[in-house]
Amino acid sequence: MAALFDYLLRANAVLLLFAAAYYGLLRRLTFFQLNRAYLLLALLFAAVYPALPVPALLPASARLLPAATLATGAGPAAVVAQMHSVDYKLLIISIYAAGTGLLLLRLLAQLMSLAWVRARARPAVVLGQAVRVRAGAGGPFSFGRTIYLSAATLADAANLAPALRHEQAHVRQLHTLDVLLTQLATALAWANPAAWLLRRAVLDNLEYLADHAALQTGLDRRAYQYSLLRQQPGGVPAPALAFHFSFLTLKNRITMLNQPASTTRQLGRYLLAAPLLVALALGYSSAHAQVAPTPVPAPKPSLSKATYYVDGKVTTADALNNISPDNIASVSVVKDAKRLQVLGLGQVSAEGAVLITTKAKANAPDVLAFNKQFSVQPATAAQQAALAAAQAYITKTYPNAKIESVFMVKNQPGRYQAIFMEAGQRQQQLFDAQGQPVAK
Repeated sequence: MAALFDYLLRANAVLLLFAAAYYGLLRRLTFFQLNRAYLLLALLFAAVYPALPVPALLPASARLLPAATLATGAGPAAVVAQMHSVDYKLLIISIYAAGTGLLLLRLLAQLMSLAWVRARARPAVVLGQAVRVRAGAGGPFSFGRTIYLSAATLADAANLAPALRHEQAHVRQLHTLDVLLTQLATALAWANPAAWLLRRAVLDNLEYLADHAALQTGLDRRAYQYSLLRQQPGGVPAPALAFHFSFLTLKNRITMLNQPASTTRQLGRYLLAAPLLVALALGYSSAHAQVAPTPVPAPKPSLSKATYYVDGKVTTADALNNISPDNIASVSVVKDAKRLQVLGLGQVSAEGAVLITTKAKANAPDVLAFNKQFSVQPATAAQQAALAAAQAYITKTYPNAKIESVFMVKNQPGRYQAIFMEAGQRQQQLFDAQGQPVAK
Protein backbone atom coordinates (compact mmCIF):
# COMPACT_ATOMS: atom_id res chain seq x y z
CA MET A 1 0.00 0.00 0.00
CA ALA A 2 2.87 2.36 0.80
CA ALA A 3 4.40 1.65 -2.61
CA LEU A 4 1.14 2.58 -4.37
CA PHE A 5 0.85 5.76 -2.32
CA ASP A 6 4.42 6.69 -3.25
CA TYR A 7 3.74 5.93 -6.93
CA LEU A 8 0.74 8.28 -6.98
CA LEU A 9 2.70 11.09 -5.35
CA ARG A 10 5.52 10.86 -7.88
CA ALA A 11 3.27 10.55 -10.93
CA ASN A 12 1.16 13.55 -9.89
CA ALA A 13 4.25 15.62 -9.14
CA VAL A 14 5.56 14.98 -12.66
CA LEU A 15 2.22 16.01 -14.16
CA LEU A 16 2.51 19.32 -12.33
CA LEU A 17 5.99 19.88 -13.78
CA PHE A 18 4.91 19.12 -17.34
CA ALA A 19 1.81 21.32 -17.06
CA ALA A 20 3.86 24.24 -15.71
CA ALA A 21 6.40 23.91 -18.53
CA TYR A 22 3.71 23.73 -21.21
CA TYR A 23 1.70 26.73 -20.03
CA GLY A 24 4.85 28.71 -19.30
CA LEU A 25 6.90 27.98 -22.44
CA LEU A 26 5.00 26.18 -25.20
CA ARG A 27 1.31 27.04 -25.13
CA ARG A 28 1.41 29.97 -27.60
CA LEU A 29 3.80 28.36 -30.10
CA THR A 30 2.38 27.38 -33.47
CA PHE A 31 4.32 24.09 -33.58
CA PHE A 32 1.07 22.22 -33.04
CA GLN A 33 2.43 18.79 -33.96
CA LEU A 34 5.33 19.19 -31.52
CA ASN A 35 2.93 20.33 -28.81
CA ARG A 36 0.80 17.27 -29.48
CA ALA A 37 3.82 15.00 -29.04
CA TYR A 38 4.89 16.86 -25.89
CA LEU A 39 1.47 16.57 -24.24
CA LEU A 40 1.09 12.87 -25.02
CA LEU A 41 4.62 12.10 -23.83
CA ALA A 42 3.90 14.04 -20.64
CA LEU A 43 0.97 11.76 -19.82
CA LEU A 44 2.85 8.58 -20.72
CA PHE A 45 6.05 9.57 -18.90
CA ALA A 46 4.14 10.44 -15.72
CA ALA A 47 2.54 6.99 -15.79
CA VAL A 48 5.76 4.96 -16.20
CA TYR A 49 8.53 6.99 -14.62
CA PRO A 50 7.80 6.13 -10.93
CA ALA A 51 8.25 2.45 -11.81
CA LEU A 52 11.49 2.83 -13.77
CA PRO A 53 14.29 0.60 -12.32
CA VAL A 54 16.66 3.48 -11.63
CA PRO A 55 18.25 3.68 -8.16
CA ALA A 56 17.72 7.43 -7.95
CA LEU A 57 14.03 6.95 -8.72
CA LEU A 58 13.47 4.14 -6.20
CA PRO A 59 15.38 4.88 -2.98
CA ALA A 60 15.91 1.66 -1.06
CA SER A 61 15.61 3.44 2.28
CA ALA A 62 12.02 4.23 1.60
CA ARG A 63 11.20 0.56 1.17
CA LEU A 64 13.07 -0.64 4.32
CA LEU A 65 11.55 1.72 6.87
CA PRO A 66 9.27 -0.80 8.68
CA ALA A 67 11.99 -3.49 9.03
CA ALA A 68 14.58 -0.95 10.15
CA THR A 69 12.25 0.36 12.84
CA LEU A 70 11.68 -3.08 14.37
CA ALA A 71 15.35 -4.07 14.12
CA THR A 72 16.47 -1.12 16.22
CA GLY A 73 14.08 -2.06 19.01
CA ALA A 74 11.77 0.90 18.59
CA GLY A 75 9.20 1.25 21.36
CA PRO A 76 5.41 0.76 21.12
CA ALA A 77 4.85 4.45 20.39
CA ALA A 78 6.86 4.24 17.17
CA VAL A 79 4.96 1.13 16.05
CA VAL A 80 1.57 2.75 16.76
CA ALA A 81 2.60 5.87 14.85
CA GLN A 82 3.63 3.73 11.90
CA MET A 83 0.27 1.89 11.96
CA HIS A 84 -1.60 5.19 11.97
CA SER A 85 0.46 6.32 9.00
CA VAL A 86 -0.46 3.18 7.06
CA ASP A 87 -4.17 3.66 7.88
CA TYR A 88 -4.01 7.28 6.73
CA LYS A 89 -2.53 6.27 3.41
CA LEU A 90 -5.11 3.51 3.02
CA LEU A 91 -7.91 6.05 3.52
CA ILE A 92 -6.47 8.40 0.91
CA ILE A 93 -5.97 5.60 -1.61
CA SER A 94 -9.51 4.35 -1.03
CA ILE A 95 -10.96 7.78 -1.73
CA TYR A 96 -8.66 8.13 -4.73
CA ALA A 97 -9.75 4.75 -6.11
CA ALA A 98 -13.43 5.63 -5.65
CA GLY A 99 -13.00 8.81 -7.69
CA THR A 100 -11.14 6.95 -10.40
CA GLY A 101 -13.86 4.29 -10.56
CA LEU A 102 -16.59 6.91 -10.95
CA LEU A 103 -14.73 8.65 -13.78
CA LEU A 104 -14.12 5.36 -15.56
CA LEU A 105 -17.84 4.60 -15.30
CA ARG A 106 -18.56 8.02 -16.75
CA LEU A 107 -16.21 7.26 -19.65
CA LEU A 108 -18.07 4.02 -20.29
CA ALA A 109 -21.40 5.90 -20.27
CA GLN A 110 -20.01 8.39 -22.77
CA LEU A 111 -18.94 5.59 -25.11
CA MET A 112 -22.42 4.07 -24.84
CA SER A 113 -23.92 7.48 -25.64
CA LEU A 114 -21.84 7.64 -28.81
CA ALA A 115 -22.99 4.18 -29.80
CA TRP A 116 -26.61 5.27 -29.32
CA VAL A 117 -26.08 8.37 -31.48
CA ARG A 118 -24.44 6.30 -34.21
CA ALA A 119 -27.32 3.81 -34.24
CA ARG A 120 -29.89 6.60 -34.69
CA ALA A 121 -27.98 8.51 -37.39
CA ARG A 122 -28.44 7.58 -41.04
CA PRO A 123 -25.43 7.07 -43.37
CA ALA A 124 -24.91 9.52 -46.23
CA VAL A 125 -22.23 10.89 -48.56
CA VAL A 126 -21.66 14.67 -48.44
CA LEU A 127 -19.12 16.36 -50.74
CA GLY A 128 -17.53 12.99 -51.35
CA GLN A 129 -17.20 12.19 -47.64
CA ALA A 130 -19.06 9.35 -45.92
CA VAL A 131 -20.89 10.78 -42.90
CA ARG A 132 -23.78 10.01 -40.60
CA VAL A 133 -26.67 12.50 -40.46
CA ARG A 134 -28.62 13.30 -37.29
CA ALA A 135 -32.12 14.73 -37.33
CA GLY A 136 -32.72 18.27 -36.12
CA ALA A 137 -30.25 21.03 -35.23
CA GLY A 138 -26.77 20.86 -33.75
CA GLY A 139 -23.21 21.40 -34.89
CA PRO A 140 -20.94 18.93 -36.68
CA PHE A 141 -18.67 16.62 -34.67
CA SER A 142 -16.55 13.53 -35.13
CA PHE A 143 -15.35 10.51 -33.20
CA GLY A 144 -12.99 7.83 -34.40
CA ARG A 145 -13.35 7.62 -38.18
CA THR A 146 -16.96 8.83 -38.24
CA ILE A 147 -18.18 12.37 -38.95
CA TYR A 148 -21.65 13.37 -37.77
CA LEU A 149 -23.66 16.17 -39.38
CA SER A 150 -27.08 17.47 -38.40
CA ALA A 151 -29.83 18.21 -40.90
CA ALA A 152 -29.38 21.91 -40.07
CA THR A 153 -25.67 21.73 -40.95
CA LEU A 154 -26.47 20.17 -44.32
CA ALA A 155 -28.83 23.04 -45.08
CA ASP A 156 -26.11 25.64 -44.37
CA ALA A 157 -24.33 25.53 -47.73
CA ALA A 158 -21.97 28.43 -46.92
CA ASN A 159 -20.46 26.76 -43.87
CA LEU A 160 -20.77 23.10 -44.82
CA ALA A 161 -17.40 22.80 -46.58
CA PRO A 162 -15.31 24.50 -43.82
CA ALA A 163 -17.01 22.44 -41.11
CA LEU A 164 -16.54 19.20 -43.05
CA ARG A 165 -12.85 19.85 -43.74
CA HIS A 166 -12.27 20.60 -40.06
CA GLU A 167 -13.83 17.30 -39.02
CA GLN A 168 -11.95 15.44 -41.76
CA ALA A 169 -8.70 16.67 -40.20
CA HIS A 170 -9.74 15.25 -36.82
CA VAL A 171 -10.44 11.88 -38.44
CA ARG A 172 -7.35 11.81 -40.64
CA GLN A 173 -4.95 12.66 -37.81
CA LEU A 174 -6.47 10.12 -35.38
CA HIS A 175 -7.27 12.74 -32.75
CA THR A 176 -9.73 10.45 -30.98
CA LEU A 177 -6.78 8.45 -29.61
CA ASP A 178 -5.53 11.57 -27.86
CA VAL A 179 -8.98 12.21 -26.39
CA LEU A 180 -9.28 8.70 -24.99
CA LEU A 181 -5.78 8.84 -23.50
CA THR A 182 -6.51 12.15 -21.75
CA GLN A 183 -9.80 10.76 -20.43
CA LEU A 184 -7.93 7.85 -18.87
CA ALA A 185 -5.25 10.19 -17.50
CA THR A 186 -7.79 12.46 -15.80
CA ALA A 187 -9.56 9.43 -14.35
CA LEU A 188 -6.29 8.14 -12.89
CA ALA A 189 -5.11 11.58 -11.68
CA TRP A 190 -8.45 13.27 -11.00
CA ALA A 191 -7.27 14.92 -7.77
CA ASN A 192 -4.48 16.77 -9.58
CA PRO A 193 -5.39 20.10 -11.28
CA ALA A 194 -2.46 19.55 -13.66
CA ALA A 195 -4.26 16.55 -15.20
CA TRP A 196 -7.30 18.69 -16.03
CA LEU A 197 -5.09 21.50 -17.35
CA LEU A 198 -3.24 19.07 -19.61
CA ARG A 199 -6.55 17.64 -20.79
CA ARG A 200 -7.75 21.13 -21.73
CA ALA A 201 -4.43 21.78 -23.47
CA VAL A 202 -4.70 18.55 -25.50
CA LEU A 203 -8.24 19.34 -26.65
CA ASP A 204 -7.38 22.93 -27.57
CA ASN A 205 -4.28 21.88 -29.48
CA LEU A 206 -6.26 19.30 -31.46
CA GLU A 207 -8.65 22.06 -32.52
CA TYR A 208 -5.68 24.20 -33.63
CA LEU A 209 -4.36 21.27 -35.66
CA ALA A 210 -7.72 20.75 -37.34
CA ASP A 211 -8.11 24.48 -38.07
CA HIS A 212 -4.61 24.60 -39.57
CA ALA A 213 -5.27 21.53 -41.71
CA ALA A 214 -8.58 22.98 -42.94
CA LEU A 215 -6.88 26.20 -44.04
CA GLN A 216 -4.22 24.20 -45.87
CA THR A 217 -6.96 22.93 -48.21
CA GLY A 218 -7.33 26.45 -49.65
CA LEU A 219 -10.03 27.98 -47.46
CA ASP A 220 -9.91 31.74 -46.95
CA ARG A 221 -8.67 32.54 -43.44
CA ARG A 222 -11.12 35.37 -42.85
CA ALA A 223 -14.13 33.50 -44.21
CA TYR A 224 -13.17 30.45 -42.13
CA GLN A 225 -13.14 32.50 -38.93
CA TYR A 226 -16.52 33.94 -39.82
CA SER A 227 -17.87 30.43 -40.32
CA LEU A 228 -16.77 29.61 -36.75
CA LEU A 229 -18.92 32.46 -35.45
CA ARG A 230 -21.95 31.04 -37.23
CA GLN A 231 -21.64 27.64 -35.66
CA GLN A 232 -23.82 27.03 -32.60
CA PRO A 233 -23.84 24.18 -30.07
CA GLY A 234 -27.65 24.29 -29.87
CA GLY A 235 -30.10 21.59 -30.81
CA VAL A 236 -29.32 18.00 -29.89
CA PRO A 237 -26.09 18.12 -27.81
CA ALA A 238 -23.07 16.27 -29.15
CA PRO A 239 -21.69 13.43 -27.00
CA ALA A 240 -19.05 14.52 -24.50
CA LEU A 241 -16.19 12.57 -26.11
CA ALA A 242 -16.81 13.88 -29.63
CA PHE A 243 -15.09 16.82 -31.30
CA HIS A 244 -17.67 19.57 -31.61
CA PHE A 245 -18.03 23.34 -31.53
CA SER A 246 -17.59 24.96 -28.12
CA PHE A 247 -17.74 28.65 -27.26
CA LEU A 248 -15.21 27.89 -24.53
CA THR A 249 -12.44 27.50 -27.14
CA LEU A 250 -13.72 29.97 -29.77
CA LYS A 251 -11.62 32.90 -28.57
CA ASN A 252 -8.45 30.80 -28.36
CA ARG A 253 -9.04 29.31 -31.82
CA ILE A 254 -9.50 32.72 -33.42
CA THR A 255 -6.40 33.99 -31.61
CA MET A 256 -4.26 31.08 -32.84
CA LEU A 257 -5.61 31.42 -36.38
CA ASN A 258 -4.17 34.95 -36.43
CA GLN A 259 -0.99 34.11 -34.52
CA PRO A 260 2.20 34.63 -36.57
CA ALA A 261 4.05 31.38 -37.16
CA SER A 262 6.68 30.62 -34.51
CA THR A 263 10.28 30.96 -35.64
CA THR A 264 12.85 28.18 -35.69
CA ARG A 265 14.65 29.97 -32.86
CA GLN A 266 11.69 29.24 -30.61
CA LEU A 267 12.29 25.51 -31.05
CA GLY A 268 14.87 26.00 -28.31
CA ARG A 269 12.04 26.12 -25.78
CA TYR A 270 11.52 22.39 -26.27
CA LEU A 271 15.23 21.76 -25.69
CA LEU A 272 14.96 23.79 -22.49
CA ALA A 273 11.79 22.14 -21.22
CA ALA A 274 12.76 18.47 -21.72
CA PRO A 275 16.06 18.28 -19.73
CA LEU A 276 14.72 20.64 -17.09
CA LEU A 277 11.73 18.41 -16.43
CA VAL A 278 13.84 15.24 -16.30
CA ALA A 279 16.27 16.88 -13.89
CA LEU A 280 13.47 18.07 -11.61
CA ALA A 281 11.81 14.65 -11.69
CA LEU A 282 15.06 12.92 -10.73
CA GLY A 283 15.67 15.49 -8.01
CA TYR A 284 12.21 14.96 -6.60
CA SER A 285 12.69 11.19 -6.52
CA SER A 286 16.10 11.44 -4.90
CA ALA A 287 14.74 13.68 -2.17
CA HIS A 288 11.66 11.42 -1.79
CA ALA A 289 9.53 14.46 -1.10
CA GLN A 290 6.12 13.97 0.48
CA VAL A 291 3.38 16.17 -0.96
CA ALA A 292 -0.23 16.36 0.19
CA PRO A 293 -2.97 15.24 -2.20
CA THR A 294 -4.45 18.07 -4.23
CA PRO A 295 -8.18 18.75 -3.74
CA VAL A 296 -10.58 18.03 -6.57
CA PRO A 297 -11.07 21.05 -8.84
CA ALA A 298 -14.56 22.46 -8.91
CA PRO A 299 -16.43 21.39 -12.05
CA LYS A 300 -16.80 24.04 -14.68
CA PRO A 301 -20.34 25.19 -15.42
CA SER A 302 -21.86 24.03 -18.65
CA LEU A 303 -21.85 26.56 -21.47
CA SER A 304 -24.95 27.87 -23.16
CA LYS A 305 -25.21 29.81 -26.39
CA ALA A 306 -23.26 33.02 -26.73
CA THR A 307 -25.08 36.32 -27.08
CA TYR A 308 -24.47 38.12 -30.37
CA TYR A 309 -24.47 41.88 -30.82
CA VAL A 310 -24.37 43.53 -34.25
CA ASP A 311 -23.76 47.29 -34.20
CA GLY A 312 -24.65 47.42 -30.51
CA LYS A 313 -27.95 45.56 -30.82
CA VAL A 314 -28.62 42.02 -29.68
CA THR A 315 -29.35 39.62 -32.50
CA THR A 316 -29.70 35.91 -33.22
CA ALA A 317 -27.18 33.54 -34.75
CA ASP A 318 -29.46 33.10 -37.77
CA ALA A 319 -29.29 36.84 -38.50
CA LEU A 320 -25.52 36.53 -39.03
CA ASN A 321 -26.20 34.70 -42.28
CA ASN A 322 -27.37 37.98 -43.78
CA ILE A 323 -24.06 39.73 -43.11
CA SER A 324 -21.25 39.40 -45.64
CA PRO A 325 -17.73 39.02 -44.18
CA ASP A 326 -16.61 41.90 -46.43
CA ASN A 327 -19.00 44.22 -44.60
CA ILE A 328 -17.57 43.53 -41.14
CA ALA A 329 -15.30 46.18 -39.58
CA SER A 330 -14.45 44.33 -36.35
CA VAL A 331 -15.25 41.22 -34.30
CA SER A 332 -14.60 40.96 -30.55
CA VAL A 333 -15.18 38.08 -28.12
CA VAL A 334 -15.89 39.20 -24.51
CA LYS A 335 -16.03 36.72 -21.62
CA ASP A 336 -15.26 38.97 -18.61
CA ALA A 337 -18.37 38.92 -16.38
CA LYS A 338 -17.74 42.40 -14.94
CA ARG A 339 -17.46 43.94 -18.39
CA LEU A 340 -20.63 42.16 -19.48
CA GLN A 341 -22.63 43.70 -16.63
CA VAL A 342 -22.64 47.07 -18.37
CA LEU A 343 -25.10 45.61 -20.89
CA GLY A 344 -27.75 45.17 -18.19
CA LEU A 345 -29.27 42.12 -16.56
CA GLY A 346 -30.93 39.67 -18.87
CA GLN A 347 -29.24 41.16 -21.93
CA VAL A 348 -26.37 38.76 -22.33
CA SER A 349 -25.42 35.14 -21.67
CA ALA A 350 -23.34 34.62 -18.52
CA GLU A 351 -20.75 32.78 -20.61
CA GLY A 352 -19.86 35.56 -23.02
CA ALA A 353 -20.77 37.75 -25.97
CA VAL A 354 -19.61 38.25 -29.55
CA LEU A 355 -19.58 41.89 -30.61
CA ILE A 356 -19.71 42.53 -34.37
CA THR A 357 -19.43 45.98 -35.95
CA THR A 358 -20.29 46.51 -39.60
CA LYS A 359 -18.51 49.00 -41.83
CA ALA A 360 -21.78 50.81 -42.51
CA LYS A 361 -22.33 51.60 -38.81
CA ALA A 362 -18.72 51.71 -37.62
CA ASN A 363 -18.80 55.48 -37.03
CA ALA A 364 -22.40 55.80 -35.81
CA PRO A 365 -22.49 57.57 -32.42
CA ASP A 366 -24.49 54.87 -30.69
CA VAL A 367 -22.22 52.11 -32.01
CA LEU A 368 -19.08 54.02 -31.00
CA ALA A 369 -20.49 54.52 -27.49
CA PHE A 370 -21.40 50.82 -27.23
CA ASN A 371 -17.97 49.64 -28.42
CA LYS A 372 -16.17 52.05 -26.11
CA GLN A 373 -17.46 50.07 -23.12
CA PHE A 374 -15.51 47.07 -24.36
CA SER A 375 -12.46 48.88 -25.77
CA VAL A 376 -13.55 47.92 -29.29
CA GLN A 377 -12.34 50.70 -31.58
CA PRO A 378 -13.43 50.27 -35.23
CA ALA A 379 -11.10 51.75 -37.81
CA THR A 380 -11.78 55.34 -38.86
CA ALA A 381 -12.13 56.33 -42.50
CA ALA A 382 -8.47 57.42 -42.59
CA GLN A 383 -7.34 54.18 -40.96
CA GLN A 384 -9.42 52.11 -43.37
CA ALA A 385 -7.83 53.99 -46.28
CA ALA A 386 -4.34 53.33 -44.89
CA LEU A 387 -5.10 49.65 -44.40
CA ALA A 388 -6.43 49.41 -47.95
CA ALA A 389 -3.34 51.16 -49.33
CA ALA A 390 -1.04 48.81 -47.43
CA GLN A 391 -2.90 45.78 -48.75
CA ALA A 392 -2.76 47.18 -52.31
CA TYR A 393 1.01 47.68 -52.01
CA ILE A 394 1.57 44.06 -50.95
CA THR A 395 -0.66 42.79 -53.76
CA LYS A 396 1.19 44.87 -56.38
CA THR A 397 4.73 44.36 -55.10
CA TYR A 398 4.37 40.65 -54.32
CA PRO A 399 1.81 39.29 -56.81
CA ASN A 400 2.30 35.70 -55.61
CA ALA A 401 2.01 36.54 -51.91
CA LYS A 402 -0.81 35.30 -49.70
CA ILE A 403 -1.81 38.03 -47.26
CA GLU A 404 -2.58 36.73 -43.78
CA SER A 405 -3.45 39.99 -42.03
CA VAL A 406 -3.07 43.79 -42.23
CA PHE A 407 -3.56 45.59 -38.93
CA MET A 408 -2.79 48.65 -36.83
CA VAL A 409 0.31 48.24 -34.65
CA LYS A 410 -0.60 48.33 -30.97
CA ASN A 411 0.80 51.31 -28.99
CA GLN A 412 2.24 52.83 -32.20
CA PRO A 413 -0.26 55.37 -33.61
CA GLY A 414 0.02 55.85 -37.35
CA ARG A 415 1.81 52.54 -37.90
CA TYR A 416 0.38 49.53 -39.72
CA GLN A 417 1.79 46.07 -40.34
CA ALA A 418 1.13 43.44 -42.99
CA ILE A 419 1.94 39.75 -42.54
CA PHE A 420 2.02 37.59 -45.67
CA MET A 421 3.50 34.40 -47.13
CA GLU A 422 5.96 34.78 -50.02
CA ALA A 423 7.89 31.86 -51.55
CA GLY A 424 7.16 29.69 -48.52
CA GLN A 425 8.45 32.30 -46.07
CA ARG A 426 6.37 34.42 -43.70
CA GLN A 427 7.18 38.10 -44.29
CA GLN A 428 6.12 41.34 -42.65
CA GLN A 429 6.13 44.98 -43.78
CA LEU A 430 5.53 48.19 -41.84
CA PHE A 431 3.54 51.14 -43.24
CA ASP A 432 3.03 54.77 -42.23
CA ALA A 433 -0.25 56.61 -41.59
CA GLN A 434 -0.89 56.89 -45.33
CA GLY A 435 -0.30 53.19 -45.96
CA GLN A 436 3.13 53.73 -47.54
CA PRO A 437 5.96 51.27 -46.76
CA VAL A 438 8.59 52.26 -44.21
CA ALA A 439 11.82 50.64 -43.07
CA LYS A 440 11.59 48.25 -40.14
